[in-house]
Amino acid sequence: MNGSISNKLAGVVILYNPASQKTLENILSYSAGLKKLYILDNSEQQHGEWELLSKQIGAHVEYLYYGSNEGISKRLNTAAHKAIEEGYNFLLTMDQDSSFPPGIFDKYLNEIENCSINNVGQFGINFQPQFTAIKAQPVEALSLITSGSILNLAHFLKIGDYNEDLFIDFVDLEFSYRVNNAGYKVIQFTNIILNHQIGDRVPGRSFKTFKVTNRIIHSPIRVYYIVRNGLYLIFKAKNISKNARFEIVRGMTILKNNFIYHPQLFKIYISTIVGIIDFLRNKMGKK
Repeated sequence: MNGSISNKLAGVVILYNPASQKTLENILSYSAGLKKLYILDNSEQQHGEWELLSKQIGAHVEYLYYGSNEGISKRLNTAAHKAIEEGYNFLLTMDQDSSFPPGIFDKYLNEIENCSINNVGQFGINFQPQFTAIKAQPVEALSLITSGSILNLAHFLKIGDYNEDLFIDFVDLEFSYRVNNAGYKVIQFTNIILNHQIGDRVPGRSFKTFKVTNRIIHSPIRVYYIVRNGLYLIFKAKNISKNARFEIVRGMTILKNNFIYHPQLFKIYISTIVGIIDFLRNKMGKK
């Protein structure tokens, strides 16, 4: 890629009942590298301090509060279209609980600028170095997570908006599949590590070794979306490749800890059943 990305880069972080200080620290790990940052607040109740905190980050920040949670996909679409209208060529997408270690965001931008791969629709990072091998060269990927991804807005309109019917879970994977389907490449820099946590953690004892380790769990509402959206992508969505369907199945296996170790097991099972029912009756969007 030729030219500096930093002068053409906007970013968006989507808030939902954020912890003020920690979320601010996360945002500061990359905000200085952006020409524009949209902070879009999905919280049902306004956290007034965020209007003040956004001003502390810098004059390039635009904070918008909507009064309701309309899903991550709708806010990502809002940011992408605003960035295009305001003349930006790239958009960094971030979760409120994600951050870059010191110096890593600048390294990420350097990697993109020095990338010789053409026709890229989306760049991304490595958030699980314990599972994803670190390589010196960028690799083509099937999908990326939302957090830490950088969209090439020149191709966004052809790829199409994020799927608002999914509301939250699997929004990122489904978008990456369409990047590939539109003829563009999804590129991952496995040597760029993002601090990113999936779900919450509770101690759980293994049935095989009897060893207690931390297990990833999700709220009942997230279990609902994972079940409903995962089934939709596997069985009903169009233009999903065989490899993509296998990836979604693997992604859904993360639910197993919820069925065994979750402190609200009854709610988890109810959410699972409702998710299956809504999938069968084609009820999508916000629950």
